[in-house]
Amino acid sequence: MEHIVTARKWRPIRFDEVIGQEHITQTLKNAVSFNRIHHAYLFTGPRGVGKTTTARILARAVNCENQTDAEPCNKCESCTSILEGRSLDVIEIDGASNNSVDDIRTLRENAKYPPIKGRFKIYIIDEVHMLSTSAFNALLKILEEPPKHLIFIFATTEPFKVLPTIVSRCQRFDFHRMEINTIVKQISKIANAENIEIDEMSLFTIAKKADGSMRDAQSIFDQFVTSSGKKIHFENVKELLHIIDLDFFFKVSTAYHQRNPRLAFEISEDLTKNGYDYGEFITGLLEHFRNIYYVKILQNAENLDFPKIYKKKYMDEAGKFNTKDLVRVMNLIASFEQQFKFSTMPRIRLELLLTQIIEMPSVVDIEELIKEIRKLRLCSQDFSQNQFLTEKETEKPTKRINTELKALFPKWSEFLDKYNSTLNGLKSFYLSHLVEVEFRQKEIILIAGNDFVYENLKSKKRAIGVAIKEFFGNDFEFQLIQSEKILENQNADTLIEDTSLRTNVQNQSLNQNQSNSVEKAILDLFKAREIPLP
Repeated sequence: MEHIVTARKWRPIRFDEVIGQEHITQTLKNAVSFNRIHHAYLFTGPRGVGKTTTARILARAVNCENQTDAEPCNKCESCTSILEGRSLDVIEIDGASNNSVDDIRTLRENAKYPPIKGRFKIYIIDEVHMLSTSAFNALLKILEEPPKHLIFIFATTEPFKVLPTIVSRCQRFDFHRMEINTIVKQISKIANAENIEIDEMSLFTIAKKADGSMRDAQSIFDQFVTSSGKKIHFENVKELLHIIDLDFFFKVSTAYHQRNPRLAFEISEDLTKNGYDYGEFITGLLEHFRNIYYVKILQNAENLDFPKIYKKKYMDEAGKFNTKDLVRVMNLIASFEQQFKFSTMPRIRLELLLTQIIEMPSVVDIEELIKEIRKLRLCSQDFSQNQFLTEKETEKPTKRINTELKALFPKWSEFLDKYNSTLNGLKSFYLSHLVEVEFRQKEIILIAGNDFVYENLKSKKRAIGVAIKEFFGNDFEFQLIQSEKILENQNADTLIEDTSLRTNVQNQSLNQNQSNSVEKAILDLFKAREIPLP
């Protein structure tokens, strides 16, 4: 039995069988159905996406004797003669070898004669961009005023080389590059029909290697069948195509997390032993970190062109990375990729790149840093304030805090509500946590959070004192003090109006300790050291 290659055996013979070009096939079917056939078509797109195949289907459809839903029957005399390549009404011309003016003159002379059996005489010119400028100019007249029975179908992979005067006389259709999932489904369908067992990773490898071309994918599939027989496994595919396993790239990620530069040399050694191309590895490494970044941003790996097992790996890997770190790594690889092409010692350059990636320090977000510093300062302030209050209580043992005074806090809210109009601003400051209140035996202390609040309440100090005595009783005294933060910024001379010089000196010492504690925390956080000034 004669062997027919997969690309020919599975060539579509109907519009519905053309894969991935539905936007074109549906338009052509409508043109056939409504009898709106144009005299010239230009099919453009990359190799192996169905340009010539679609041209042949269109040629059969317009001349078919038994059309059904604008599809050729592929059984009538016209269809079978075209399928077998013996039709005198459909002439295929290779533009690369028939590109002279004389060839086009011959075409023009023959095009005048009507078709022998069908409705139309059709010229399919493949690789039309190979025609010379003179040949293109010779086509202009017949394209501008063609006979009613004549249809031209041009196919090209380089439409920018076709003269604009030719393009303007054609209906142009741009064929898309095949998606990886589309190729995977088609190759899987062919494998099932041919009773060939092939694993998922091999299918994705074929699809990626085909680079958007269905014909290339089918040719690679034929090569695997010839090599492995009825059972195709990824190990065989990897050896035959000499592709780099994804595990190499995940090993780089692992080395980054472990901060283990030893793995850089192990990876370099494995690449060299297996004879892999360093440039291909760097390109794959950039794609690897791009995939991690993609999953990190979208929190979804479904659109990655990999089997499910690797999609899960990328989801797990994305959770371990910071987005800013990924951007830095990708920038490093991209800039290195340009320099690598001119390197005289590629292996050393590769090991340098891997070492830089592995030992690259993680980025600290400036916002997070500010939050941490603020927390440290707040902790220091709380400590200093508690220390100050403790000293005050030690100095005045008769005024220690009594737990029974906790009952006064609910009354404080009533006090604020009652005197809100008289003491305008006090309630707002309290609710905004700009003022704190301390209750001691027969003493109420207001602690102002900043300079503005302190000055505002100081101007109302007499009115506040009168209101407190009126509401809580004449036995209650009132004091207004500033927080430790105000004392830091202003180096205030007094914290409480009656505070002694000794207390002021102690507070300055506390402030110095607070500053030292913040500095020490920052040094510990960044593992830094202090450099003395000369």
